[in-house]
Amino acid sequence: MTQSSLLGRYAERLGLSDSVPELHRRARGSRAEVLDLLDEILVAHTHSICFENLDVTAFRVRGDLRAVAIDIDGVADKLLTAGRGGYCHEHASLIRTVITELGLSAHPILARVHLGDEQSAPGSLTHQATIVDLEGRRYLVDPGFGGGTPEAALELSETAEARTTAHGEHRLVPAAAALTQRLRADSDWVLQSRTRADQDFRTIYAFSENSRPQADLELANWFSSTKPGSRFTGPPILALPLPEGGRVTLEGPRLRRVTGGGQPDRHERTLADAAEFAKVVSTDFGLDLDREFTDLVWSATSEG
Repeated sequence: MTQSSLLGRYAERLGLSDSVPELHRRARGSRAEVLDLLDEILVAHTHSICFENLDVTAFRVRGDLRAVAIDIDGVADKLLTAGRGGYCHEHASLIRTVITELGLSAHPILARVHLGDEQSAPGSLTHQATIVDLEGRRYLVDPGFGGGTPEAALELSETAEARTTAHGEHRLVPAAAALTQRLRADSDWVLQSRTRADQDFRTIYAFSENSRPQADLELANWFSSTKPGSRFTGPPILALPLPEGGRVTLEGPRLRRVTGGGQPDRHERTLADAAEFAKVVSTDFGLDLDREFTDLVWSATSEG
């Protein structure tokens, strides 16, 4: 895949107004200008390419023990050409390739998810994200966490302030300050978020800033795609941010929609059947899928 074809396809999928040469020019600007570009890409990426695990669910229902493809050709064909979404390993592979092809320095990391109050031991290294190096300062770039992904690049710095987006505040803090030694494992940093100023920040995931080799990424992807009973090998999960802080999510048959603005409006309902599931996947998440596939995925909702 050539550089121009990937960047052009990506810009078109995200609805970016800049041409490929203009994207390259902006990527050669000052650190502040590059940060503006990364933020712009993150917002466009998360709003254009939904989070979804439909292939993972379909593989398991079929009894097909394999992982989703995370090589760039496979990811680009699915997320760009086919107009699909994906989960963290696919989103990370795509945006990191775009960032490096813009001439920026980036490397992959793996994180341990820390959601929930009852956690007593570190989780597995299952979440993939990217660190970008700008003039010796490092930034977390992650469009693939689903409902809580930060739509802004976050600096790995003890003095960096939390960044506010339409979907809340996000910050990085040293793992030693946020986690007990038992939970910290090998982590250097913790991503924390909150949706309102009157809430406490909650820990989302912890990570080491060291680059992970491809073998580790493939192992994490295999584990996430195939482990029985894990979050992603069960019923379907989809998430897509909406304007002004809104969001639509689907977990199994449960559809939740929050509209943004000054007075957020929340709606929740349970989908009745495969036909309604197929309609929601198309109209709410923008996925053009055939009924045979959506019917297969829907069959897994009885487990959730």
